[in-house]
Amino acid sequence: MKLLRNRRLNYTLATLAILVINGNALAEPVNAKLQHYYTHRPEVAAQYGQWDVLSSKNPVRSIHAALLKTGKVLLIAGSGNDQKSFDGGTFRTVIWDPKTNDFTEVPTPWDVFCAGHAFLANGNLLVAGGTAAYEDLTASPKKDYYGLKDSYEFNPDTERYEKVDPLNYARWYPTLVGLTDGKILASSGLDEKGKLLNGQTEIYDPTTKQWTDRPDLNRYLPTYPALFLTGDGRLFYSGSTDGYGSPELGRQPGLWNLADNSFQNVYGLRDPDVVETSSSVLLPPVQSQKVMLLGGGGVGDSSVTTRRTAIVDLKQANPTYQDGPDLQQGLRYPGVVVLPDDTVLQTGGSADYRDKDVLQASIYHPDTNTFTKAASPTVGRDYHSEAILLPDGRVATFGSNPIDNSFEMRIEIYSPAYLFYGSRPVIHGGSTELNRGGTSSLKTSNPADIKTAKLLRPSAVTHVTDVEQRSIDLAITKTADGVSITVPDNAGIVPAGWYMAFVTNTKNVPSEAYWVHIND
Repeated sequence: MKLLRNRRLNYTLATLAILVINGNALAEPVNAKLQHYYTHRPEVAAQYGQWDVLSSKNPVRSIHAALLKTGKVLLIAGSGNDQKSFDGGTFRTVIWDPKTNDFTEVPTPWDVFCAGHAFLANGNLLVAGGTAAYEDLTASPKKDYYGLKDSYEFNPDTERYEKVDPLNYARWYPTLVGLTDGKILASSGLDEKGKLLNGQTEIYDPTTKQWTDRPDLNRYLPTYPALFLTGDGRLFYSGSTDGYGSPELGRQPGLWNLADNSFQNVYGLRDPDVVETSSSVLLPPVQSQKVMLLGGGGVGDSSVTTRRTAIVDLKQANPTYQDGPDLQQGLRYPGVVVLPDDTVLQTGGSADYRDKDVLQASIYHPDTNTFTKAASPTVGRDYHSEAILLPDGRVATFGSNPIDNSFEMRIEIYSPAYLFYGSRPVIHGGSTELNRGGTSSLKTSNPADIKTAKLLRPSAVTHVTDVEQRSIDLAITKTADGVSITVPDNAGIVPAGWYMAFVTNTKNVPSEAYWVHIND
C-alpha cells in the first residue's frame, strides 16, 4: 500500500511539474517547493533548463544592464524612475560580479535614467543622454520628460564614469549604435524641452572624444529605435521602438545608408501597428544577416498585443519580412538573448501595457525556424527589465517596473538545458588580440570533440533594446592542443571591440567564455 501511494504521489508531482514547465498551470496555486524540486531534476533540466532566484537582492533599480569585458555586469538606475530620488539628486549605479555575487556602488554624476549606450573598441561603454526633468501629467499641456546632453565613458578597468564632450542635442530615450569605423551614431530621443527630435543625428569619435552634428544624416525615428549594423555597413531599422513618436511617422522598417542618407524600405511586416515594446535581434550567426522581431503592443498604453514574430533576410536585394512562428501568446517587453549554441532565448514580457506579466520562456532554433518550450521563470519581467548572457553560459534577468510603479529587485538566472548535457569543453588559453581576417589559436580540452567556435559580443540593453549582441561563426581547424580560428574580414560583421569566445562540442555543449579583443 505504501509503494502504491508513493507511485501515485510521484505521478501527481511529475504531472504538476510538466504543467508548470509548459506554462499551462501558472494561474493555479502550485507549491513552490515542489515546482523547484521537479524543475531541478536532472532529466527535466536537461530538456528545459532551470531558473534560480539569487538569495541576495539587487540593491539598485536596473534600468540599464551591460556586460563588461571583466565579466562583471554594470547595472544603471540613475534616479530609477523615482521622482523623489530625482529631486534629491540621488543617482545610482552598481557593478554586480556574478562569480562572487558582490555588488559595488559606483559614483554616478548625472541622472543617467533612460540614456543610450554602446560599446567602444577599447571596451569602454559610451553612455549619453539622460533625464533633465520628470514628466508632469497635471500640467496643461502635459509635460514630458526632458533630455540631457551629458555624455560619459564607463571604464571597466577603473570602474568609473569618465566625462567626455557633451551631445549636441539633449536626448532622452535615444539609441546609440556602433559603426564600421568604430565611431558611434546617436539617433532619436526627447530634447531639453521634452519634444521628439526631428531626425537630428550626431556621431561620436572615440579618438577625439567629441560629438559631431550630422545634418546630412537627418532621419526621424521614434524613441529607442532598434538599429543594427549590417554586413555592408548600412543600419537596419527593424521597426521596434519603445514609446514616443508619431503613430504614423518614422515607423517604416528599412535599411539606412549613411553614405548618402538614402533609406530602402522593408515591407511585409504583419501587424505593423503593433511594434512598440517589441524586441528585435540579429539571429545567429550574424553572417546569415537575418533579423527577427518578436511581439509588441499598440502605440502608447494600448492593451493590444501580438503573438507575431517576423524574420527578414538582409542579404536579399529587396529584403521583405516573412512571418516566423508565433509566440505562445501576445507579449510586450519580451527579453531576447542569443545563446552560444546558436539558439535564442525568449523570456518574460507582459500581456498588457506594464501589466499582466507572463511567466514563460521559449528557445528559438534558427536552423529549423521553430520554438521549443523552456522552463518557466518565477519572476515577472515587463517595463524596465533586462536579460543578458553571462560568460558562463547562463542568462541573468533584472528589473521590472509595472504600472503600479513598483520595482522588481530580484535577480533570476536561467541555466539553459545545455548545461545539463554532461561535461563542458574548456578553453585553457590562446590569443587575446585578434585581427579581422586573421588566424589565431585557442587551446582547448579534447580538441577532437570540438565542433564550433564563435564570438559573442556582450549585451548592453535597456527598454528591450539591445543592438549590441551578435554571434559570429568562426572557421576552425583542429590542432593538437585546440583549434585554429579565423575571424571574418568584415567590420560590418565583426565591429572592433571585446568579445566572448566560445567553443562547443559535438553535443552542442558550450565552454565558458574566453575574452578576446578584435582590433580595428
